[in-house]
Amino acid sequence: MKSKIRETEEYIDVKAGRFRIFFRKRYRLITTLNDLLIGIFFVAGSCLNFFTSTEIIGSIFYLCGSLFLASRPVLRIMHNTSLRNEMKHSSNYNPTKKQE
Repeated sequence: MKSKIRETEEYIDVKAGRFRIFFRKRYRLITTLNDLLIGIFFVAGSCLNFFTSTEIIGSIFYLCGSLFLASRPVLRIMHNTSLRNEMKHSSNYNPTKKQE
């Protein structure tokens, strides 16, 4: 089964076999995957901390989960902002004039 990913400005279209999944905006997909990884790291860290021989690995998983959790606000900011060069489309744009 080969998957195809088609991205437009408004959504990402993932086709896998006879199924097709639509994700609105790239950052929503990234945020969802980030949340999934947070859950996986915290559950794995919890399970690994039950045994003394794997406590260090469990702590590393907790740290990874915490870092992914801390990245959520950054992803939200990236999702809600965009940078555009509006000056080039302005009627009074003159690239040779020094901007004050």
